[in-house]
Order: sequence, then C-alpha cells, then structure tokens
Amino acid sequence: MNEQYERISGWAPIVGHWTFEEPGTATYTGPQPQRPIPFGICVSQVRFTEGEVGVTVRLPRAESGVAPEASGRILLGYRSPTDEYLVAGLGGYGFAYTITHFDPARGWRGIALAGSHDNLNPEHRYKLTVRVRGQRLMLEVDGIRVLEHLLEAPLTYGQLGLFAWGNCPVEFSEAVVTKERGTIFVVMQFSGPYEELYTDVIRPVADQFGLRVYHAGEVFGPGIVLEDIVRGIVDAKIVIAEITPPNPNVFYELGYAHALRKPTILLAEKGKQLPFDVSGYRCLFYENSIGGKRKVEEGLRKHLQAILHE
Repeated sequence: MNEQYERISGWAPIVGHWTFEEPGTATYTGPQPQRPIPFGICVSQVRFTEGEVGVTVRLPRAESGVAPEASGRILLGYRSPTDEYLVAGLGGYGFAYTITHFDPARGWRGIALAGSHDNLNPEHRYKLTVRVRGQRLMLEVDGIRVLEHLLEAPLTYGQLGLFAWGNCPVEFSEAVVTKERGTIFVVMQFSGPYEELYTDVIRPVADQFGLRVYHAGEVFGPGIVLEDIVRGIVDAKIVIAEITPPNPNVFYELGYAHALRKPTILLAEKGKQLPFDVSGYRCLFYENSIGGKRKVEEGLRKHLQAILHE
C-alpha cells in the first residue's frame, strides 16, 4: 500500500446491521429482518475513481472453516442501494476472490472469480488492496495479486464503502485510501503543427489539473507499439484525440476509446469537416494562432472540469 494514504474512520450504515465499537473498525453483524437477501453496506465520506484502497477483513468461523456464505469486500462507485456499483474482495459464488458488478435490473454478477472459498481461513486477518487505474481493476490479497479485470466502462464517480454477505459477523479494520488524479492519453498525428499543440497547450493544461499526459511516442522499452497504445487508452482516465488530418491510426484509437466508453475530448482545426461517424460528437474547434491557442486552453479546462466533477 502506498505510504501517502488517508485513513478512513467514519462510516454510515446503509443496509444491514453494523457496529463501530473500536476506532477504525466496522463490523457487519447480520441482515435486516425485513430484507430477504442477507447482505450489508456501509459507506465512507470518501469519493473515489482512481488510486488504491486497502482494508483488513476477518471472516466468521463455521463448524469447519469459514462460514460458506460469508463475504467481505471493498465497495466502489456507490451512489445509492439501487444504483450500480462494484465490489471486490473475499468470498462469493463459492470462490475465494471475486470482483462483482451490481446492476439494479439484474442484481449481482460475478465478473472475475478465482480460488476456492474452502481455502479461506477464519483465523486469518486478510489485507485487501484494490487498485484502480483507468478501467483496469486489480485485487491483491496479503500483497499478492489474485485478480485483474478490465471494466466495460469507467468506474462510476461515487463513495467508497464496505460490503458484506451472509448471516454471520464480518469484521473490517484499518481502511485506507490513496487517491490519484490519473492520466490523459493523447492520440494524434505527431508532426507540426500538432506537436506544438501537444507541448504548448495540452500538456500545460493537464499539468494544471495534476494529470499526467503522454502519448505512445513517449513510451520506451521493448514491446509492440499497438499494445502500448491499447494499454495507454485502457489505463487513462481521459483520452484527447486531435482529428484534423484523416489519419487511420488516430481514428482506430479513437474508436477503441469510444468502445470503452472512455471520456474523450475531440480537437480539430476550425473549418474541418468531420467524418460522419464522429460528426455527432462534441468537438473543440480551434484556430492555429496565438488567440486560437488561448481559446482551446479555455475549452480544455471546461471539459476537464466537467469530467473530473470539479
């Protein structure tokens, strides 16, 4: 876990019965009688989309091993019990490690599963870490990566919380979070004047928001360029695409970003006739002049503020 973390100590119970007897400890004690499904949710004041979340979980004992239905997980992207969210951690569906998506229309669906629930130890205090980088979600247990999953869409901007399942107590403690601003991946034709747009406009504006900005030409080391581009788009919080020249590579990369439902900002020189497939998308048009650069800077700031919920 990153040393620059924030300890989470305040919790609000939403579903199920919870106790908070010791500072920093939250214990799910069982379901509410009026709810037919045995689960619990409590949430923190922290809003989160990217970074690391950690918590220690202890599962309840049954006659032999951990109670078979018991689960203790980290909740991401919470807005209400009837909105979609993600949970990642211990237990569920007979597996030891799970990432689950909740859809109000279909209920809970396991999207990444590994290990046997029978291998979990009720005496052990499991240290869970969830890392979110763009649309890549990774689950570590006791410092070992056990699951990695590519989300179909960016994580919903919502609260962090705890999720428990079953009729027996599940204990959570030592919850911490490290929030990151994330990255911007730029797809464009890298030749003048577009290289100057990147260095003189896009990079300085990104720096103002604390976002790391880069393009495939700035990735070094062995490997396939297309794989670097795909990883850059997946791991980015935002994609910026300059689409003035009819560059097939740029439109291929833009299409992949749209398929991931990635927040994407389109840039084009004023007077450019956009291809039909992207003509319906909002585009930030600019003039290649000193005054034009100032206007595109203002436009970029407004788009980034909207995306980052500022």
